[in-house]
Amino acid sequence: MAFPYMEAVVGFMVLMYIFETYLDVRQHAALKLPTLPNTLKGVISQEKFEKSRAYSLDKSHFRFVHEFVTILMDCAILLCGILPWFWKKSGDFAVLVGLNAENEILHTLAFLAGVMVWSQITDLPFSLYSTFVIEARHGFNKQTLALFFRDMLKGVCLSVIIGPPIVAAIIVIVQKGGPYLAIYLWAFMFVLSIVMMTLYPVLIAPLFNKFTPLPEGTLKEEIEKLALSLKFPLKKLFVVDGSKRSSHSNAYMYGFFKNKRIVLYDTLVQQCKEDEEIVAVIAHELGHWKLNHTVYSFVAVQILTLLQFGGYTLVRNSTDLFRSFGFDTQPVLIGLIIFQHTVIPLQHLVSFGLNLVSRSFEFQADYFAKKLGYASALRSGLVKLQEENLSAMNTDPWYSAYHYSHPPLVERLAALDKSDKKAD
Repeated sequence: MAFPYMEAVVGFMVLMYIFETYLDVRQHAALKLPTLPNTLKGVISQEKFEKSRAYSLDKSHFRFVHEFVTILMDCAILLCGILPWFWKKSGDFAVLVGLNAENEILHTLAFLAGVMVWSQITDLPFSLYSTFVIEARHGFNKQTLALFFRDMLKGVCLSVIIGPPIVAAIIVIVQKGGPYLAIYLWAFMFVLSIVMMTLYPVLIAPLFNKFTPLPEGTLKEEIEKLALSLKFPLKKLFVVDGSKRSSHSNAYMYGFFKNKRIVLYDTLVQQCKEDEEIVAVIAHELGHWKLNHTVYSFVAVQILTLLQFGGYTLVRNSTDLFRSFGFDTQPVLIGLIIFQHTVIPLQHLVSFGLNLVSRSFEFQADYFAKKLGYASALRSGLVKLQEENLSAMNTDPWYSAYHYSHPPLVERLAALDKSDKKAD
């Protein structure tokens, strides 16, 4: 008797839903606490705390509903045989529009087109409610319905343009990869990631936001001075108009080798009235660069990708695996989808491990900024960002350890307050 792979996958999905819901309940209880953590008393105003609490509870309620609907749909798709049914219907559609359904690439593209339509329809109510109810209720949403749907249309168009060549390439590689399939797939994804990281900020991001050079002034001078002192090859400083969609704030850097760029959200510039606070946040980001965190993370992702493709090559020809999910044939895309489902347990463990590493990197970057003399400014900047973004003030330790890639503010401030000897 063949092993019931599909039933096992559904069973684990349900177990993970129960576990994550338990963590959500713990976090919801923490969010309901009526007082600030001791570390934040006198640091965060009561008014901001109440607003943050209301915002976090609204998002928590929404998460319960969204996750429940998601697990119901995912289980129904697998248990009711919707996946193989949809694959068959996509082949019928391909024939209907005059395409050769025997061509796996064309059949796969028809299948993905249907999946994209389905996902847009099912995700739309949640996206609309999150953006125009929750975010708007708490003063964050700045976009109009027209801008929302224009962004959605742009995303669909980009998927239609970029997706087919990538899908076709993956199918050809799998069909012709032979014993070195895992290496070929990894090499393709490696090159693709480099190309996308190069093209995204230059060609894709400007389709959604406007990037303007940071105006001359003390802020620009201080950032350039900091970059020069660290030998960071800063080429350009941009401000992005994030405020046209949301009042949330952020900053990031990108680029390869000697062509680095830093981008500040206009909301960050508006919210941090003191230039030194923004410079301190940039010092933290440059700490990631100086300490090679970006390189370590990239290498880790590449190793995990190669291992994942290696695992896929071991099961891609398993007839029992495909039949368990209702397939008599073994399409490449379906094989990848099934494999992703079967390694869900490992993915959760890896994600947890990466979060632990990421949190460690955040502490190191904070300490890097502290050593540069920005301890007070970074502390002030982190508090300001926490207040303005209405981030959760009370967090459950289990929930944050499992979900957060960044430590809670309480932990970061405590680390900053330690003496240099203890921080070492």
